[in-house]
Amino acid sequence: MVDGLSNLVLFNGDLSGVELIGLAIMSLIVGIVGGIVGIALGVVRLPVMTAVGIDPLIAASTNLFVSVLGSVAGSWPAILQNRIVFRVVIVIGIPAIAGSFVGGLYADLISRTVLLTIVALLLVWSSVMMIMRAVAELRNRKRAREENDPAAGRGDLNARTITREGFLGFDIGLIGGAVGLALGVLRMPALIHVLKMKPSLAAGTNLALTILVGSSGFAGHLLRGRVDWLLVAAIGIPAMIGMFVGSRMGGNVDPTKLRLGVGIVLLFVSPLVFFDAFFG
Repeated sequence: MVDGLSNLVLFNGDLSGVELIGLAIMSLIVGIVGGIVGIALGVVRLPVMTAVGIDPLIAASTNLFVSVLGSVAGSWPAILQNRIVFRVVIVIGIPAIAGSFVGGLYADLISRTVLLTIVALLLVWSSVMMIMRAVAELRNRKRAREENDPAAGRGDLNARTITREGFLGFDIGLIGGAVGLALGVLRMPALIHVLKMKPSLAAGTNLALTILVGSSGFAGHLLRGRVDWLLVAAIGIPAMIGMFVGSRMGGNVDPTKLRLGVGIVLLFVSPLVFFDAFFG
């Protein structure tokens, strides 16, 4: 029964029942971690999917839609806990949507190796910066009053940050749409360091942005017919469950430790993206 289903999942190869179940379990675990830190973590799923033989373009479209499904589930607890800053979602989301759609539509015209290499380098840089800042804050707890102030850390939006984040959002969306990543891992440092958002608020806001960006990129792939709905269901449902559970846990995590956790996750993921760029 499972083997029969797995044969339907791939356009150009065979996916064993064990591999299919393994992908589902992986997606559940990644979803829980992603829900806690506010990142869909498609950068973990994508290289795993290509490693088991799934066509890269099918893996890209699947990964984008799974990121959307997981982020929808993860955003609900974030909404109830008031951890989404919607004005930031609008400012960053509009240019990111445009970039992601263009990237998804013309994904087959761009060198995937080059794009993934860029993503991996940015991941390393982002992870090192976040880890260094989190370690410094853990050594010097002078931010207690700011973290306890409900009005603080909701996004420093001005002409300079809006312009910078707009261009950054478009570029990240363009690359992510092409390779099949919502790239919330790259937006998260920008939300925290550029817009000065609390990590807990940045996490919830990033999930909402992933819904918009992932949907736009997936639409570009959909117009090209690069979608396998059975694969989406097999990986997407566990991701939704995991991210819902993880997001409920995220609002209760120490913000500095949350930032450290995000940095460690990024650093762990970057070698996988490098590997996928040259051997995927």
